[in-house]
Amino acid sequence: MDRIIIKDLLIRGIIGISERERSQRQDILVNLVLFGDIRAAGKSDSIHDCINYRTVAKKTIAYVERSARYTVEALASDIARFCLEEPGVAGVQVRVEKPGAVRFAQSVGVEIERFRTEGEAAMHQAYISLGSNIDPRENILAAMKHLRQAVTVNTFSTIWETEAIGSAGPRFLNAAAWVSTPLSVDSLKSTVLAKIEQNLGRVRTADKNAPRTIDLDIIVYDEQVLDPNLWKRDFLAIPIAELRPDLEVPGEGITINQVAQSLRSSSTAVPRLDLTIPDQSQPGIA
Repeated sequence: MDRIIIKDLLIRGIIGISERERSQRQDILVNLVLFGDIRAAGKSDSIHDCINYRTVAKKTIAYVERSARYTVEALASDIARFCLEEPGVAGVQVRVEKPGAVRFAQSVGVEIERFRTEGEAAMHQAYISLGSNIDPRENILAAMKHLRQAVTVNTFSTIWETEAIGSAGPRFLNAAAWVSTPLSVDSLKSTVLAKIEQNLGRVRTADKNAPRTIDLDIIVYDEQVLDPNLWKRDFLAIPIAELRPDLEVPGEGITINQVAQSLRSSSTAVPRLDLTIPDQSQPGIA
C-alpha cells in the first residue's frame, strides 16, 4: 500500500499526569504515515485526486494544542481515529513522543497502526457553534454534555461572552465544538442538534434575534463553510479560530485566525475561563 509521510510535527500541548505537566505546555513530537492508494493522483497530477495531507497535519496540530490528554497512548489513538476519517486514508501509523520525558533518554513515546475495517461507515467532521443568553451558564454546559452523548466530540473551544446581535438582549455565552459523526448535515441537524435544543427548551419566534436557551448550528462540515457569517461575526469566528485557525476565506488568502484577530480588536468578547468545560480531556464516544 502507498504511503504519505508527515514527519516531525513539533507541537506545544498539555500531556501527562503530574501537576507540572497539567499546568504548562510542553513539546510533543508527532510523526504520521498515511496508507492509501495514490495511483490516481500519480496519473492525473491533480490535487483533487490526492489525500489531503495538509488538512491532516493542520487538524493534528489543532487537536494536540487543545486536547490535554493524560497519556501518549490516548493521544496517539485519538490522532489515528481522525486521520482514518480523512477521505482516501485506509490506514495510519502514528508515533507520539514526549522529548525529555525520562532522564538520559532523548524521548519517550508510542507507535501504533490502525486501519479501516471492512464495511465501516464513513465519518464526517463538523464544527458546531453553541450560543445561549437565557440561563446561559447552565444551558451551554448542558448542551456540551448532550453533544458528547450524541456524537464524538474531539474538542471544544473556550467559552466566550459576547454582545447580543440586533437587540438589547442579555449577553451571550458562545463556544464551538469540533465533532466526528457518520451523520449527514441534515441528519445531524434533525436527529442531534434539534433534539438538544428541544430538550433545553428552545422556543423559536419570528424575531431571529430573540433570546434563546440554546442555539446550535453547523458552521463547517467536511471542510465546507456552510454559514458565511463565520467571516463576519465575532461569536462565530473567535471560537472556531481556536479549533481550526488555518481555515481560509475563499478567494481572499487570509485565514479565520486572522479574521478573528481583526474582529477582536473591535469586539467586547471576553473569554470565560471560569467556566469548566465538561470532560475536555476525554473525547466523547458516539
